[in-house]
Amino acid sequence: MRRPKRGWQTDRVTDMDIAASTIEAALRQLPELPTPVSSWHVETGPDSTDDPAVWVWAMLKDDDVEFAKRSQLRSIIRDLVEEKTDPSMLVYVRFRGASEVEPQA
Repeated sequence: MRRPKRGWQTDRVTDMDIAASTIEAALRQLPELPTPVSSWHVETGPDSTDDPAVWVWAMLKDDDVEFAKRSQLRSIIRDLVEEKTDPSMLVYVRFRGASEVEPQA
């Protein structure tokens, strides 16, 4: 079941045509994050229920980030995606630690 749209603004995209690169560029511009992010990966498309969705992977610079900081970052990401798209767009946020994305020496 789709969530009802909560409004429409001319600067929002209400379908799945928004480029992942547009969201990723906006994420890179976020100031003063609660924990450092080394890179972002974003995908858009329908989720398993065919609702429009955005998946965001934040590659964290630290492997051991406390829960409160991850929660703050998740909220910041969701707010940004809603601002750039539409509040009805589902946002899935995942975190990866530095050891998961960088080869170990």
